Amino acid sequence: MNFDLTDDQRMLQEGAARYFEKSYEFRERLERARRGGGFSRATWAEFADMGWLAAAMPEEFGGLGFGPIELALLGEELGRHLVLEPFTACGVLPAAIVTHAGDARQREAVLPAIASGETLFAVAHSEPAARGCVHYVECRAQRLADGRWRLDGRKSVVVGATVADQLLIVARTAGDAGDSSGISVFVVPRATDGVALEPCSLVDGTPAADVRLERAIVAPEALLGTEGSAAPGLQRAIDEAIVVQCAETVGSTVDVLALCSEYLKTRKQFGVPIGSFQALQHRMADMAIESTQARASLHRGLEALTTDAAASSSVIVSGVKAQVIKSARFVTQQGIQLHGGYGITEEYRVGHHWRRLLLADATLGSGAYHLTRYTEQLQRTVLSNRTAR
Repeated sequence: MNFDLTDDQRMLQEGAARYFEKSYEFRERLERARRGGGFSRATWAEFADMGWLAAAMPEEFGGLGFGPIELALLGEELGRHLVLEPFTACGVLPAAIVTHAGDARQREAVLPAIASGETLFAVAHSEPAARGCVHYVECRAQRLADGRWRLDGRKSVVVGATVADQLLIVARTAGDAGDSSGISVFVVPRATDGVALEPCSLVDGTPAADVRLERAIVAPEALLGTEGSAAPGLQRAIDEAIVVQCAETVGSTVDVLALCSEYLKTRKQFGVPIGSFQALQHRMADMAIESTQARASLHRGLEALTTDAAASSSVIVSGVKAQVIKSARFVTQQGIQLHGGYGITEEYRVGHHWRRLLLADATLGSGAYHLTRYTEQLQRTVLSNRTAR
């Protein structure tokens, strides 16, 4: 796969970098995170004005018709500049779910609202017992006699829920928790009776909440797509969001390397810059290798999304996340160590990249979960090949 950027892709990346360097100053970002919420509607509207929320949407629905590579370019700049607004969770993921799981009428109604930034969506999918498994859904949706739906259950760590206008709630309409069939998605206004939020601020300042559903009644048209058939589209959407999340994480490693390089040039001991110490040079080299490994893995994920079948690409994406989390953990930990006492303080950037990594590891399935999923598939493939012989 050719990863040389086209002129349009280069303009998109450079435009995002210029915007964040000019309009997303770190100290202002830090103050917003301290105040709680860490989300600006004005900034979200600017994302929409620049076309970022519509980047990967089909053109017939107000999108730009871009794909995973363009989203990854944006994601890398978001991660490099520690952007608080949940672009992946409330921009990429909702649009992908509607695209892959909704029907034509619903895509026409919902996607333009996401692209314009007028309506903010949050995805209520994860549950305490799911541990990253997309198909593990205990939340129940029951069809009532008048055609409406009753939702009951609990969703954990719904990023952006406290600032969202609408929730995309994943619920089970048939089967048992863990079954790949019987999963549906519902579009539910946040203010619906029976929908209660338990707000929290995540480790990097991102707004989130647990969502409690108790006899929440929604209209028949709240159902997205066909009843019980959302699992394949949901899995595809989450795979696309994971790759963008990995791009954000790669962007974080790039900034950590830059911060450490500058610090080692300016910090002095014994009258010389500490960057002249061979042991620290070796440590920086190891960090650069891991950052490059993370980027190579990201490229594999992008290739899988654009060329491989959905089933095989999903497992590859799991392997990508496992490697990116592993590499980024090494880079950010070493970055904190190289800065000594400064590294862990709230006033310095490198510690915030560590916090962002913790959040990335805890959402859309942990690195450990995805590593297990990936290795189990490799084992099945090896056994299948041996049997075929």
